[in-house]
Amino acid sequence: MKNYDIYKCKIERSKINGNYTIWLPEQEDNDFVSLLVDKNDLTHGRLWELLLKVSAKDMGLDLSKVYFEPEGDVFVAYTKEYELGIKMEAILNKLISNLDYLIDIVNLSGLKKK
Repeated sequence: MKNYDIYKCKIERSKINGNYTIWLPEQEDNDFVSLLVDKNDLTHGRLWELLLKVSAKDMGLDLSKVYFEPEGDVFVAYTKEYELGIKMEAILNKLISNLDYLIDIVNLSGLKKK
């Protein structure tokens, strides 16, 4: 696997409606992630949504107060709950920066890897 730049997930509060927006910018090409996207016919945004949901379920985190709206290769979600947003941000950053954790969550997800 080649080295690639990681663009961290960020949380921002909307001045319009007070929601916390959690977004993960499009990542540079990562061979493993690209394989998952191609094999499972997903956009990168939908892949990160799925992996976040699996990880959150594994950690016992309730995402019922989250509205997901991935936009192509960018993951985007909204919530009114600040603590929930911070936890989601931490999960996504762990997924993109820790390959072992990413592989564990992919294995739990049932995504096709080959």
